[in-house]
Amino acid sequence: MVMTVATAPGAIAAAINGFSTGYHADYFAVRCLAKAYLAAPPSHATTMPLASTLSGVLTRWGAGRRGAPTCQPVTTMGNALNCPILHSQLRNLEACIPFLAITVGTRCLAAGAPFAAVYGFDDCLIDTLSVLSNRLLVANTNVTYPMKSLLLLTGLMPAFDSQVKGGLAAAGVAGIKKTRYLLPALGSSDAKKICALPFYIADCISRQHAIIAREAASSSYPALVSEHGRIFDVLLFMQNGAGHVTVHFAPPAHIRWYAI
Repeated sequence: MVMTVATAPGAIAAAINGFSTGYHADYFAVRCLAKAYLAAPPSHATTMPLASTLSGVLTRWGAGRRGAPTCQPVTTMGNALNCPILHSQLRNLEACIPFLAITVGTRCLAAGAPFAAVYGFDDCLIDTLSVLSNRLLVANTNVTYPMKSLLLLTGLMPAFDSQVKGGLAAAGVAGIKKTRYLLPALGSSDAKKICALPFYIADCISRQHAIIAREAASSSYPALVSEHGRIFDVLLFMQNGAGHVTVHFAPPAHIRWYAI
C-alpha cells in the first residue's frame, strides 16, 4: 500500500524539465507571493498583488474556457484572500505537509501538526476548497479550479485535472479517472480520495526524500526541491498517456485505497 517514484537516475529530472516552462513560471509567480501572504496576517498589501497574479495564472490555465469557471474580479478575489478565516485555513494546510504520515495502513499526523486529528485536516481541506470555489470563481461546481488554486497558494497537493487524473490512473490508482469531480461533501468517496492523496505523497517523500530532492535539485527548476505537492503534480501530469511512468502505486489489498 505505497506510492513510489522511479529510482533511475535522471528520470524525475527529465519529467520536470519536459513540463511546460510557462506553467513552471506561472506556479512560482503565485507561490512567491503566496508565501509572503501566508507568513503574516492578511492585508491588502499582500492580498491584492496575489489575487491579480492568481487570476492571471488561472486564466492561462484554462479558467473561462471550454466550460471552465471564470475568475471573480480581482478586487473580489483580493477581499476573499483578506479574510482571516480563509488565510488561517490556507496557512494550516501549507504548514501541515511535513506532518502527514501513514502508519500501519492508517492516516495519522505527527506531533506538532496544525490539526489535532486527521478529521480536522479533512474538514479544513474540503471546506477550503468550497470557500475557494465560492469566493474566487464564478458559478463553479467542479473541484478542478479550486484544487488548482489550492496548489498555487499552498503547494499541498496536485489538482484533479484531466492530465493528473490520467497520470494517477497510469500509476495504478483505481477509480480516479472519471469525467468530472463535483465539489464533494465531507465523508463522501470523492472527498476521501482528495483527502487521502496528500498522505500517500507524504509517505512516499518520507521514504524516498533523497531521490526526489536530488532529482529536483539537478533539474532546470531546483526551487521545486521544497515544493513536493507540485513535484507530484508535474510528474503525474507528464505520465498521462506517456510511455515513461515515474510514479507508481500499489493499492491496499482488502480495502479501497482511499479508505485509510
